[in-house]
Amino acid sequence: MLASLVRGSLVAVALMWFGCALAQPLVRVLLDERTGAVGIRIDGPHRGSIDARPFATPFALTWSVAAVDGRLFVDAQPAGRVLELAPDAGEFVWDGARYRGSARFVARGDTVLVVNVVDMESYLRGVVPAEMQASWPIEALRAQAVAARTYTMANLDAGAAYDVCATSDCQVYRGVGIEHARTDQAVFDTAGQVLTFGGAYARTFYHADSGGVIASSAEVWGMSIPYLSAFRDVASDGPHARWDVRLDPAVVAAQLAASGHHVGAVQRVRVLSYSESGRVSSFEVVGSAGRVTLQGLGARLQARAWGLKSTRFEMVGDLALRGWGWGHGVGMSQYGARALALSGYGYGQILGFYYPDTQLQRLTTVAGR
Repeated sequence: MLASLVRGSLVAVALMWFGCALAQPLVRVLLDERTGAVGIRIDGPHRGSIDARPFATPFALTWSVAAVDGRLFVDAQPAGRVLELAPDAGEFVWDGARYRGSARFVARGDTVLVVNVVDMESYLRGVVPAEMQASWPIEALRAQAVAARTYTMANLDAGAAYDVCATSDCQVYRGVGIEHARTDQAVFDTAGQVLTFGGAYARTFYHADSGGVIASSAEVWGMSIPYLSAFRDVASDGPHARWDVRLDPAVVAAQLAASGHHVGAVQRVRVLSYSESGRVSSFEVVGSAGRVTLQGLGARLQARAWGLKSTRFEMVGDLALRGWGWGHGVGMSQYGARALALSGYGYGQILGFYYPDTQLQRLTTVAGR
C-alpha cells in the first residue's frame, strides 16, 4: 500500500502557512425551494433586512413567507424581493431543524428560495457528520473536513442566489442537530485548511465508495482535471463495496418512458461499453416494442433512476447485475479514506492520495458577504 500512497501525498502533506489571521468566509446554503408559504420561528429578539433595509424586533416571532411574481409577501403583506432574519443569540428554527447564522428568503417567480447564510466553520460542523460517520477515525474525519471546505470555497459565487445546496447534489448539510464532538474536533483541527492546484481551489469531489477503482473527471463529466484521474483504490470493507440487484422491468420501463424512450415490456439490459475505470458508459435496453441505446450522461441518469448505487457493474443475467461501490467515483472515496486512516495514515496523506499534486494550504483573507 505504501508505494501507491506515495503518488502525490508528499506534496499534500506539506502545510503551507501564509500568515496568522483567519478570516471566515460566509456560505449561502440553499435549504429548499418551495411554492406557497414557508415558515420560520425565531425564539427571541432578532434583526433583519428587507432588500438590504435593516430592522430589529425584541419579540420572538414566527414568520410566514410566500412569493408571487418575484416578490415576497409576509403574512400576505408585500415585503420586497429578499428578506433576511437572524437571531440576536442562538439559532433559528426552520422545517423542524436548527441552524446557525441567518435565514435568507429570496423570491424567484412564485418560488421562495430558503437560504442559510452561515460562516464556513459553523457550516462544516453540520456537513462533516452528515457526510461521514462521527465514529470513524479522526484522520478520515479531518480529510473530510478539508475536502468539504475546499469544495465549498471552489463554489462560492457572489453572482448567484446561493453557493451550495444542502443535499447530496452538492454536499449534505443538516444544521445544528447533527453536530458531534468528534467531527467538531476535526473541523477545528483543520480550521481554514484547503487544497489548491495551480493557484486555485481544487475541485474536491468525493463519494461514498469507489468499488475498488477511482473514476476520472473526464469519463464521468467530460472535463479533464489533472488531479482527478482514474486509478486503483485501496480495498475497503464497506457495505457498498459489492452488491447484487435484480432490475424491476416495470421500473425500468417507466423511467425510460419518462425520458421519452418507449420500448414496451423490458426484457433485458446489455452493457455495450465500459469507461477507463470499469464503469458502464453505454448500454442497450431491449423491450417487447423496441430497443434503445443509452450512453454517457443519459446512461448514468437512467442507472440512478433505477436505484443502482453506481455505474460500476456488470450484467449476470438478462435483468440481474452485480455492482461495486456507491456514487460517481471521482475524487476521495469516503470508505477508502476510512481504510487508509485505519492503516495509520494522516489526513494529509489521505488527501494526497486522492487529489495528487494538490497543495494543502491555509485560508488567510477571504471576504465574507
